[in-house]
Amino acid sequence: MDEPDWGRRGDSDVLVWHLPGEETAVPVPKKQPTLKAAAGVLIIISALITGSVFGLLMMNAVPERTATKAAPVLNSSTEQTAASVEKTVPLFVVQGGIFSTKEAAATAVSSAEEPAAVMQSEDQYSMIYGAFFTKAEADEAERNIESTGSAAYVKETSAILSLEQEEELKKAAETNRLDEIASLLSP
Repeated sequence: MDEPDWGRRGDSDVLVWHLPGEETAVPVPKKQPTLKAAAGVLIIISALITGSVFGLLMMNAVPERTATKAAPVLNSSTEQTAASVEKTVPLFVVQGGIFSTKEAAATAVSSAEEPAAVMQSEDQYSMIYGAFFTKAEADEAERNIESTGSAAYVKETSAILSLEQEEELKKAAETNRLDEIASLLSP
């Protein structure tokens, strides 16, 4: 009887035991694909370039909003004398509520114990008690209104106004002319 034969398979470290007369093939382990360093670097660089290109395209696709606009004002002799500059003015509005219809806001204003006005902003109508340029003044007005039993809160906002409109708003805010404030702040 023949003895089993131990032998190495190719240049592998695997020992194979062959019985005499046995002709079976030993399964070959599959080689794992290796990612070469150059291919990995190429993939990373192409991803960075693609992301940068898409980012630039999106930045150019969205139009910029400018807060400052300059329009020339001409006098009767057609000489440019001054520019009407619009700027963003930060405000603190004491608000009593937000309503979806103008009628609902008008009803709330007429039933309010404190003087109030209706201010339109986009598709909503706000009941306002006043507009102030400092948070301290707005907080004090809120406390005074709430002491009478009405609900109010201070809403920080901003408006794009010309210098003339800003002066009108300051005068209207000092004398609490609410309808004038609402017309200046409504779009």
